[in-house]
Amino acid sequence: MFEKIEIERFRGIRYAMIQGFKQVNLFFGKNNCGKSSLLESLFLASGGANPMLPMNVNIMRGYSKSRLNDLKLDFYNFDSRQPIHIRLTDGVVRDLNISLFEKKENSISLNSDDAHILSNVEEDKYGLKFDFKIDGRSFISYLQFDPANPNSVMGLAAKQYEELLRCTYLSPKYDFNASIQGLKSILQNKDEHFIIEGLKLIEPQVKDFIFTDNEMLIDVGLSKRIPVNMLGDGARKIVSLLTAVYNCKDGLLLVDEISNGFHYSVMCNLWNVLINAAVKNNTQLFVTTHDIDSIKGLKDAAIGKYESLISSFKLLKSPEGELKAYHYSLEGLNYSINQEIEIR
Repeated sequence: MFEKIEIERFRGIRYAMIQGFKQVNLFFGKNNCGKSSLLESLFLASGGANPMLPMNVNIMRGYSKSRLNDLKLDFYNFDSRQPIHIRLTDGVVRDLNISLFEKKENSISLNSDDAHILSNVEEDKYGLKFDFKIDGRSFISYLQFDPANPNSVMGLAAKQYEELLRCTYLSPKYDFNASIQGLKSILQNKDEHFIIEGLKLIEPQVKDFIFTDNEMLIDVGLSKRIPVNMLGDGARKIVSLLTAVYNCKDGLLLVDEISNGFHYSVMCNLWNVLINAAVKNNTQLFVTTHDIDSIKGLKDAAIGKYESLISSFKLLKSPEGELKAYHYSLEGLNYSINQEIEIR
């Protein structure tokens, strides 16, 4: 399980150092305080040798342009003279530097062991270089673009490196159709019971489900099974959450704005189901919210049952770009709620 992250010069974060992570970690704060950027930092470091991840996190934000100035959006104050640096620790240190290159010559200087990766970069090409270190080993990847056709991308991942860590990022605009594919493994292993338990939060009449023709059909006691889409956004998100927990066994799941699609009355039960699934699958959760009902739900679910598994942090960003995280115990979280500390 990851214990600590250090971030330098990523998006609106000039510097952050957050430690004390546990199995379930909740980050709350006002809009634009750095919650999503924190999750994206975790996502990048979890697959540091994968050069496509920066493009993926931008696409999750609904932005897919890749001109030279667009790449600079990932750097603090658009200043790409120094690399983005993310350091993630779980006993083993994952250390990632992302730098921007814009070259007029025909090659890029690299360590001799990895020179074959970036040799013969063509004139006027630009892109991102990834210097990733893990467990004392160093790997280099890159992403290259042609200014004449910015939508054409060429990426080379580091050779002799295979990422074993499983990590999924569920953005507020999650793709349900992508998530639902994981149901095949759940059904094959006869583990569908915790999906059904989760769906009962939305519709108590749920009895079972089947997966056929790439469609999830739910038995709610009617004469025919109905598509899960007919149960609304909340049902689809529960399926996505629990499927992602299952697929991230021994890894980590990142959830941005967990309360989207849910009525406040189900939040406590949702946390119960989610934490149970995380414990069963040894999945570490990193979750954000700006909704006080999500925080109340976690507090109510965890008191007397999961205290040792929970860490919660209030995020504040200084005018100088430092992201500060204030750690709250469950008792402290309860006090904050009772004092009606503004987090919406």
